[in-house]
Amino acid sequence: MITIEEIKNAIAKHKSELPRYQKLHDYYIGKHTILNRKLPDPTKPNNKMVTSYPTVIIDTIVGYFASKPLSYLSTSNNEEFLDDLKRIFYLNDEEDTNAEIVKNFSIYGKTYELHYIDEMGNNRFKHYSPKEMYVEKDGSGNIKFAIRQWEETLADKSKVKKIEVYDSEGIYNYSGDDYTLESQREHYFGETPVCIYVNNEEEIGDYEQLIPMIDSVEVMLSDSGNELESWVNAYLVLGGMKGTKSEDLEKMKQDGAILTDEINQVKFLTKEVNPAFQKNFFETVDKLIHKFSTIPDLTSQDFSSNLSGVALEYKLFGLESKSATKERKMEKALRKRIRFICTILNKQGKDYSPYDIRFNHVRNIPQNKAEISDEIVKLSPYVDQKTLLSLHPDITDVDLVLKRLKEQSDSMDLDKIEHVSAKINE
Repeated sequence: MITIEEIKNAIAKHKSELPRYQKLHDYYIGKHTILNRKLPDPTKPNNKMVTSYPTVIIDTIVGYFASKPLSYLSTSNNEEFLDDLKRIFYLNDEEDTNAEIVKNFSIYGKTYELHYIDEMGNNRFKHYSPKEMYVEKDGSGNIKFAIRQWEETLADKSKVKKIEVYDSEGIYNYSGDDYTLESQREHYFGETPVCIYVNNEEEIGDYEQLIPMIDSVEVMLSDSGNELESWVNAYLVLGGMKGTKSEDLEKMKQDGAILTDEINQVKFLTKEVNPAFQKNFFETVDKLIHKFSTIPDLTSQDFSSNLSGVALEYKLFGLESKSATKERKMEKALRKRIRFICTILNKQGKDYSPYDIRFNHVRNIPQNKAEISDEIVKLSPYVDQKTLLSLHPDITDVDLVLKRLKEQSDSMDLDKIEHVSAKINE
């Protein structure tokens, strides 16, 4: 059982990590550093322009990598196993959970999935960001325990600290600053019931290293807005007219004209601005952000015309490479998810192996379906039907299609038999 001292140390470590996770979350929802900027002179314009680079980066990745549902295949064609998985996935909103998991580990560099048994005996799982959960590993890299903490409001409106700890044996609930053990129970998984989904080995978010660059763009855009506002509100210089009074200025505004004896006596006091430099700076940083994030600028002219499949693959190569890394890392956690599910199902009388399940990720990318169909036809003499069907982007559940094809074939055979029988009877 985890000691109180270990729990306190874990909470202290988690607290030290929270500022980083909070900053990453703030940048995703648009709370950027520029919003806190204060100028020495509060009377001067202080525009605060926020870009949506972090949001665009994450939403593009999630849309490309996880918008199409993940499909599961049984290597032994165990339909009963797949049906049990579908029932569990339906209870847990698996498709939406997967998309949220991808979004979270893309933002924070990692995220967690907690497995538990509900009051009806169903296998349930829920994802938690690293802001909400802390996981302690042992020297071998295995999960030693996990902690969740929150504040609960009591009937008298006072708040009490709640802590839930998960280890390889059970779940322990503590309360208050004195860590009073309120309850403990077995979870039946045989190991700490938490899966860790990582973005990469270093657990770095997809826009985390680009934040300084994003900040510089926002400062430049905000200062440009300040310059424009200052130009609109520029001071009027009246050379040689020191005797001008306020009522004279008001009359000039009404008349819309100023009469002077000398040339260049009247002018606005403005600062020289180099718009070409600002434009080049913004375009350079914008390209660097897209380059280093591997997120293509879908609004650029490069995507304005119809591209061939090969040309599109080259333009999406960086995004696809990043998605392939995410896929490998995600499958490591998904295999653990299946193992947890099998552990509980087998305790309920089943005999399933987690090694029987394979995952099929489908990218959300425009594809020439006519070309793909033609390729499938050409491969048909050399490749089995299941593999051929898996190549088509519109087919996510290959086993279901094969089942329907078999039912259709059996029905057609029955019709033929009935037709022949009718001919014989005639």
